[in-house]
Amino acid sequence: MSSSSFVLRPYGQAPASRWAPWVQAWLPVLLFAMVFAVESTPYFGSDHTNVPLRRAAEALFGSGVDAGWAGIHHLIRKTGHVVGYGMFALVCFRGFWLVGRKLAARFPRKLWAHGLAILVTFLVAGADEFHQSLLPNRAGQFSDVLLDTCGAAMLCLLLFLAMCVLDWRRGMQAKAVRREPVYVE
Repeated sequence: MSSSSFVLRPYGQAPASRWAPWVQAWLPVLLFAMVFAVESTPYFGSDHTNVPLRRAAEALFGSGVDAGWAGIHHLIRKTGHVVGYGMFALVCFRGFWLVGRKLAARFPRKLWAHGLAILVTFLVAGADEFHQSLLPNRAGQFSDVLLDTCGAAMLCLLLFLAMCVLDWRRGMQAKAVRREPVYVE
């Protein structure tokens, strides 16, 4: 009579699932996409964010923001595009990095994961802007898709450079360890 792994596993330990790595990799991406879906409603149009953002700016900087508020509001919203979609690209990179160990056999893993993260960001930004073009108080603009993709490319480039520097430092440390003289007394 054979016993199942359920009976033999240690108490309190969850059974290993073949889906666990995929959930761990892609759940943050899904949650981030859900944030975009919520923000892509009529309630987050510039006509609805104008007053709360203005009050916050006045609380921080005083009433001096009144003179150029239209430009400041536009800058805040576009900065949100760059930062939000840049972070989304990093979360996508993480997903591709975690699940792409075996899939990226032909290309360097860093390039493969970064490229796909930027591509997915472009596609999600395009879908978001298309959805906004269907709403009465929103305007879907391809320039926003390009801005979102630029934010993704900038943060992915920063991450890529940081990873290259870390790889270089590890290589230098490995060389230093191999070249250490051995003293014998």
